[in-house]
Amino acid sequence: MAILQQSTSGEGPITGWPLEPARPGQYLAVCLDVKDSFGIQRPKYEDPSQIETLDVCRFLFGTQDGQIIQTGEMKISAHEKSKLTSVLTSWLGSAPGAGFDTESLRGKGAMINVVQKTSQKGRTYSDITSVTPVMAGMEAQVPQPSNFDTSLLASVTPQVTTQVTVEQPQTVQAQPAQAQMFSQPASGQKGPF
Repeated sequence: MAILQQSTSGEGPITGWPLEPARPGQYLAVCLDVKDSFGIQRPKYEDPSQIETLDVCRFLFGTQDGQIIQTGEMKISAHEKSKLTSVLTSWLGSAPGAGFDTESLRGKGAMINVVQKTSQKGRTYSDITSVTPVMAGMEAQVPQPSNFDTSLLASVTPQVTTQVTVEQPQTVQAQPAQAQMFSQPASGQKGPF
């Protein structure tokens, strides 16, 4: 079950972790967590008047110098042109294919390239532009997941459960006064109208 966060800006649920921007650069890192969010509803990029429902994924990395950074949101898809497949192919060296469990990447080392960007609303954030395998001979330098306290991230994340109620059509019995009002008048009598 995915845990959704309620947005305070009215733009839909937040699917990542609340983090400070990381410094730009190339880092040796370890995957600390994978966050899958299912059934996210938001306006379409191409046409904001339409709502789309997406399943998305993010990876959380810890760097050798102690920073914590997350990838951008990626649609959960095994399609060869999807961003998730592209990132996984770059990281693993081959396409993962349908049925691959992204949770298996927790604790896996990677080289990540981080840049800082500014959103259209003026917010500065970090973006991981590439995830590649750890270079040969550097495997021992990959930080250990136990070096990072990610429990604080879970406590900051408000948990919102969404309940959907589907109303079934109901048959309504007319009350005696209403039934008399809508019944056919007897011959020779005038109706109520």
